[in-house]
Amino acid sequence: MNLVAMVFVGVLGVSTAPLEREVSELTYKSVDGRETKAVLSVPKGQGPYPLIVTVHGGNSEKPYGYLRTMAAPNRVSSIVNDLNQQPWAILAVSYRNGFMNLGDDDVIAGVRFGMSLPRIDRSRVALIGGSHGGYKVLQAAIRMGKEIRCVSAGSPWMVDPVTFMKADATQPPFSIMEPGVRDRLTAQGKALMNQVVRREGSEAKAQEFLRSKSALEQSAKIQVPLLLLTSRADESVPHALVEPLYLRMKRQGQPVEIFTVEKSPHGFYWGRVEGVRAASSAKTPEQLTEERKTSEKIITFVNSHLQ
Repeated sequence: MNLVAMVFVGVLGVSTAPLEREVSELTYKSVDGRETKAVLSVPKGQGPYPLIVTVHGGNSEKPYGYLRTMAAPNRVSSIVNDLNQQPWAILAVSYRNGFMNLGDDDVIAGVRFGMSLPRIDRSRVALIGGSHGGYKVLQAAIRMGKEIRCVSAGSPWMVDPVTFMKADATQPPFSIMEPGVRDRLTAQGKALMNQVVRREGSEAKAQEFLRSKSALEQSAKIQVPLLLLTSRADESVPHALVEPLYLRMKRQGQPVEIFTVEKSPHGFYWGRVEGVRAASSAKTPEQLTEERKTSEKIITFVNSHLQ
């Protein structure tokens, strides 16, 4: 392992003392033996430390440089920096390219790999993902039960692929979106549906497959507390696509929260700008405030379930 000592002073005021950490570039084997990259940031000391597993978006495998911004102090993600001020180990895992494939297994294998590492308390594990990574951590929660303690999913992509790929612009959630966002997402959904039908061989088999991959349809299997993060200004994964999961889990009596901001674009859940509204312009004061409150919410949520 390549170990690099790093020191970072936090911005939340949760801890005023610098926290010295070791950062390692690792690999782990997935279910089929394929090797996948990961980066670990762990406080110096004996431990054992709770483990936070972070899962990136983008639906593509990431290099070590990117994974470092998901695990270690960096100049890109303010929220990852805030996570590093907590006495947690942070493991950023990647997953293979592709659509609803073994990438889900890559993430779960990465979580279990992290549990096996020295100085890690395998009984206290939380998952944090955003966008496609939000989809991945929801799938992990469905399949892993109480192996983990809690999950935070920021603007999770395609909470319900059946609704998304049906892409009915006359019905909610699409009918309540802004026209430009609705047109782009319904076109994307229909194109993906054609892809799944070709792969599965028929529309009936495609629908069956998509239901098996739907966090909405499979939500009763989530056994741990879930925090959903959304923004009404997110044009990549609008609030309207995520809220149905919150409402269903509430009806089912499951421990679920939703935290919604108003002005921030996609990527706010990491303190970084991503997706269709990514731009070089500076964040507004309102967006910076929402970013800080989002970070505080994530840390408070995770801390409350890792005690």
